[in-house]
Amino acid sequence: MDHEADAYRTDLMTITRFVLNEQSKYPDSRGDFTILLSNIVLGCKFVCSAVNKAGLAKLIGLAGETNIQGEEQKKLDVLSNDVFVKAFVSSGRTSVLVSEEDEEATFVESSQRGK
Repeated sequence: MDHEADAYRTDLMTITRFVLNEQSKYPDSRGDFTILLSNIVLGCKFVCSAVNKAGLAKLIGLAGETNIQGEEQKKLDVLSNDVFVKAFVSSGRTSVLVSEEDEEATFVESSQRGK
Protein backbone atom coordinates (compact mmCIF):
# COMPACT_ATOMS: atom_id res chain seq x y z
CA MET A 1 0.00 0.00 0.00
CA ASP A 2 1.44 3.35 -1.04
CA HIS A 3 0.58 5.71 1.83
CA GLU A 4 2.41 8.62 0.23
CA ALA A 5 0.30 8.32 -2.92
CA ASP A 6 -2.88 8.20 -0.80
CA ALA A 7 -1.86 11.42 0.93
CA TYR A 8 -1.90 13.26 -2.41
CA ARG A 9 -4.93 11.59 -3.92
CA THR A 10 -7.17 14.20 -5.54
CA ASP A 11 -9.88 11.96 -7.00
CA LEU A 12 -12.07 12.13 -3.90
CA MET A 13 -15.45 10.48 -3.59
CA THR A 14 -17.90 13.00 -2.16
CA ILE A 15 -21.26 11.96 -0.77
CA THR A 16 -22.98 13.79 -3.64
CA ARG A 17 -20.89 11.97 -6.24
CA PHE A 18 -21.49 8.63 -4.54
CA VAL A 19 -25.26 9.16 -4.38
CA LEU A 20 -25.41 10.27 -8.02
CA ASN A 21 -23.39 7.20 -9.05
CA GLU A 22 -25.72 4.93 -7.09
CA GLN A 23 -28.82 6.65 -8.46
CA SER A 24 -27.68 5.94 -12.02
CA LYS A 25 -27.98 2.21 -11.27
CA TYR A 26 -31.76 2.60 -10.92
CA PRO A 27 -33.29 3.86 -14.17
CA ASP A 28 -36.73 4.40 -12.60
CA SER A 29 -35.41 6.72 -9.90
CA ARG A 30 -36.53 10.35 -10.10
CA GLY A 31 -33.78 11.81 -7.92
CA ASP A 32 -35.98 12.76 -4.95
CA PHE A 33 -33.72 11.03 -2.43
CA THR A 34 -30.64 12.49 -4.11
CA ILE A 35 -32.03 16.02 -3.87
CA LEU A 36 -32.95 15.50 -0.23
CA LEU A 37 -29.48 14.18 0.59
CA SER A 38 -27.85 17.09 -1.26
CA ASN A 39 -29.78 19.53 0.91
CA ILE A 40 -28.76 17.63 4.05
CA VAL A 41 -25.12 17.84 2.94
CA LEU A 42 -25.50 21.57 2.37
CA GLY A 43 -27.02 21.99 5.85
CA CYS A 44 -24.15 20.00 7.37
CA LYS A 45 -21.58 22.21 5.65
CA PHE A 46 -23.29 25.35 6.90
CA VAL A 47 -23.51 24.06 10.48
CA CYS A 48 -19.86 22.91 10.34
CA SER A 49 -18.83 26.40 9.27
CA ALA A 50 -20.90 27.94 12.07
CA VAL A 51 -19.35 25.61 14.66
CA ASN A 52 -15.85 26.47 13.43
CA LYS A 53 -16.44 30.17 13.96
CA ALA A 54 -18.90 29.93 16.88
CA GLY A 55 -16.72 31.92 19.28
CA LEU A 56 -16.18 34.74 16.81
CA ALA A 57 -19.84 34.88 15.79
CA LYS A 58 -21.04 34.75 19.43
CA LEU A 59 -22.89 31.48 18.85
CA ILE A 60 -21.67 29.87 22.07
CA GLY A 61 -24.00 29.78 25.03
CA LEU A 62 -27.69 29.59 25.71
CA ALA A 63 -30.35 31.07 23.45
CA GLY A 64 -32.67 31.87 26.36
CA GLU A 65 -35.39 29.40 25.40
CA THR A 66 -36.23 25.79 26.21
CA ASN A 67 -37.07 22.97 23.81
CA ILE A 68 -40.06 20.64 24.11
CA GLN A 69 -38.09 18.34 26.40
CA GLY A 70 -37.51 21.18 28.85
CA GLU A 71 -33.80 21.53 28.02
CA GLU A 72 -32.17 24.93 27.67
CA GLN A 73 -31.62 25.61 23.98
CA LYS A 74 -28.13 26.51 22.91
CA LYS A 75 -27.55 29.10 20.18
CA LEU A 76 -26.00 26.52 17.88
CA ASP A 77 -29.00 24.21 18.41
CA VAL A 78 -31.38 26.96 17.33
CA LEU A 79 -29.22 27.91 14.35
CA SER A 80 -28.84 24.28 13.26
CA ASN A 81 -32.57 23.70 13.53
CA ASP A 82 -33.29 26.76 11.37
CA VAL A 83 -30.71 25.69 8.79
CA PHE A 84 -32.09 22.17 8.46
CA VAL A 85 -35.72 23.27 8.39
CA LYS A 86 -34.88 25.63 5.52
CA ALA A 87 -32.80 22.95 3.78
CA PHE A 88 -35.62 20.41 3.98
CA VAL A 89 -38.31 22.87 2.91
CA SER A 90 -36.27 24.20 -0.02
CA SER A 91 -35.64 20.64 -1.24
CA GLY A 92 -39.26 20.44 -2.35
CA ARG A 93 -39.29 16.84 -1.11
CA THR A 94 -40.83 17.17 2.36
CA SER A 95 -44.33 17.82 3.67
CA VAL A 96 -44.08 17.88 7.46
CA LEU A 97 -41.03 18.42 9.68
CA VAL A 98 -40.70 17.73 13.39
CA SER A 99 -37.85 18.68 15.70
CA GLU A 100 -37.13 18.62 19.40
CA GLU A 101 -36.35 22.33 19.08
CA ASP A 102 -39.92 23.21 17.97
CA GLU A 103 -43.11 22.71 19.94
CA GLU A 104 -45.22 22.29 16.80
CA ALA A 105 -44.66 20.43 13.55
CA THR A 106 -43.65 22.54 10.56
CA PHE A 107 -46.06 22.07 7.66
CA VAL A 108 -44.49 22.88 4.32
CA GLU A 109 -46.48 25.24 2.10
CA SER A 110 -48.22 23.49 -0.77
CA SER A 111 -46.07 25.27 -3.38
CA GLN A 112 -42.90 23.70 -1.86
CA ARG A 113 -44.37 20.45 -0.60
CA GLY A 114 -43.10 17.04 -1.57
CA LYS A 115 -45.05 13.85 -1.78
